[in-house]
Amino acid sequence: MTDEPRRTQIPLPGSSGQTPTGAMQFQRDWPGLFIRGDDAILISVSIRELETQLADTENIRIASALSRLSKIADIIEHDVKVRPGEAG
Repeated sequence: MTDEPRRTQIPLPGSSGQTPTGAMQFQRDWPGLFIRGDDAILISVSIRELETQLADTENIRIASALSRLSKIADIIEHDVKVRPGEAG
């Protein structure tokens, strides 16, 4: 991963400034999932706990699912966590 966080800024005219965690869709694109930063950080912690608990699993399906979740935790840790001087 690069050193700089990757973030898409989305202006939401008339927004209260606090978008809730939930489904989000841009025009006709596939709906996706938006996870607020505070929720995302807790999810990242949970994923890391699962990695520790399931590190020795021999179940290929669990290992594959955990690998996908680990990639999400990596994104959260690199691109979501607020660093000094970044708070809006």
